[in-house]
Amino acid sequence: MKYINAIDKFKPIDSSVTKARILLLGPSGVGKSSFVNSVFSIFRDITGNRADGSNPTSEFRTYLIRGVEGRTFLNLALCDTMGLSEKKGAGLHSDDIVSIIQGHVRNGYKFRPTSPMTPETAKYVAAPTLNEKIHCVVYVMDASTVSDMSAALKKKLREIRQRVTSLKIPQLVLMTKVDEADPSVIKNIRKVYKSEIIREKQLAALLDVPISCIFPVKNYFPDEVKLNDNCDVLLLMAVYEMLSLADNYMDDIATKSVNDLTERLGALSTSG
Repeated sequence: MKYINAIDKFKPIDSSVTKARILLLGPSGVGKSSFVNSVFSIFRDITGNRADGSNPTSEFRTYLIRGVEGRTFLNLALCDTMGLSEKKGAGLHSDDIVSIIQGHVRNGYKFRPTSPMTPETAKYVAAPTLNEKIHCVVYVMDASTVSDMSAALKKKLREIRQRVTSLKIPQLVLMTKVDEADPSVIKNIRKVYKSEIIREKQLAALLDVPISCIFPVKNYFPDEVKLNDNCDVLLLMAVYEMLSLADNYMDDIATKSVNDLTERLGALSTSG
């Protein structure tokens, strides 16, 4: 499968970056951990658990996945977080999201909803490199419930998206549980893009994300014994796009650095 090979051979365009770091954001129970496990299952060629989704995480967790032959890890890091909440003083704080993106948060850090990380927090990474920062943000949404999302949570998601946009980080939406939103697609999961029901659910996300940046998927669960090529394609398409966006982001940073250096050298030669 071409997507497996492309993902397996992916190397960040910036040689100082060892892995493209993808941040998964969303309310508890939408399938963030299941997505990690699904990608793990595809490359392992059998369903299995890499992330524990049975209990909502309160920590920042970074998951690595071994490639096709299992000897080395993919140049990909999937970063899971505490779930978002509509309630004040609950769930992942938007300030912590910014800290994660900017690379200040170490793996294993335990979030405190009412007390976001500051430079005075223990183990705060004061001067993170591009290798420690987030290169793409993914909003994980449950297709079967997204249209019933509360106004408060929609508002919070839009505010978070605005903050992420201001940081110039690429973003996309992962729409999980498409088979629950429209049971008819389970007969041929590839028809999910033609489903009017799923399309309506996508529009209901209200994140101002283009349809081309919304990826419907069906995650695997531990009780599923066999993998399904159609499910694999949807999952791998989403991962491939995450890596592409992350690489474009790194390329933009490199280009900006070169342009800034050229401008400084030009200014120096003029002043001299």
